[in-house]
Amino acid sequence: MAAKAMATTTTNVKSVRTSFNAAEYTGSLRVLFFGSGSPASVIALDAVARAATISGVVVPKSRAAAPLVAASRRHGFNTFFFGSKLERADLLCIATFPSVLPPEILQFGERGGINAHMSLLPRHRGPDPLFWTYMSDDRWTGVTVHWLDDKADGGPIILQREIRLERGRSVLEVYNDLADIGGDLLASAVRLISAGTAPRIAQDESLATREPSRNATSARVDAAAWPAERVWHVLRGLTIKRGTLLGIAHGVPREYFVVRHDRAPGTIERIGKTLRVYCTDGYVDIDAAPRASLFGKIVRRLRRLTKTSFQTASE
Repeated sequence: MAAKAMATTTTNVKSVRTSFNAAEYTGSLRVLFFGSGSPASVIALDAVARAATISGVVVPKSRAAAPLVAASRRHGFNTFFFGSKLERADLLCIATFPSVLPPEILQFGERGGINAHMSLLPRHRGPDPLFWTYMSDDRWTGVTVHWLDDKADGGPIILQREIRLERGRSVLEVYNDLADIGGDLLASAVRLISAGTAPRIAQDESLATREPSRNATSARVDAAAWPAERVWHVLRGLTIKRGTLLGIAHGVPREYFVVRHDRAPGTIERIGKTLRVYCTDGYVDIDAAPRASLFGKIVRRLRRLTKTSFQTASE
């Protein structure tokens, strides 16, 4: 089970609207918002705009930032590329950003800065927390809003909300839920800061874990050491039509069986259009990998999501 949540709010997922009228921009704090263009960043901008005055939206110089640029323009906010001249604000607010903010940028927030991270900090610090939540076989996940400091993803916690990670549930579905939660918690944190009541709950370093980017590691599903249900859960959750977590191309897992067998754990056999992966206590049947050309659009979409949506502001 994941590290016990601190300052946990409710586990109910609240929907976040995506359009408002001008009368709703009533926040007193001036917020400089940083986002990557990911769905989570767009949802967060819309949510924070109801709780504060957005003085500007900062995006990376990347085509992936286009959705956030469009959202910023729809609201009539000033939009800046990262690295351009910025004006000071009361608070910096970050919802996925692919660059570490240097100290001179952090000083632009009179009251500091906050970040939304898709894990139950201090567990799974780093740029790909959802990937490692699955790989670590965690039974809970969630979102943490924390203060920014000189330690990446290590600042004091303001709010945290946990949800149960259903076995085999698609990472894209979980991401969508956490994106809504992240926007809700960021807006709530901004209101607490405006009222002067935002807590600073120190993270327990004895529970901290940090993992690298998914693209910077050769992490694989360890069928030779894992039970069948765990192999099925991880592959089912992280495979979008086609994956390589077994070290070879594969499709989506269908089902698993807890049975005795005479194969060495880790053995993979091809049976027609099925890959049978033998584990410590049974096996998992997986669809053979579809032709990559048939799913090019899906693969490209996943790559864009991996580069922007699963990265945190502090990595």
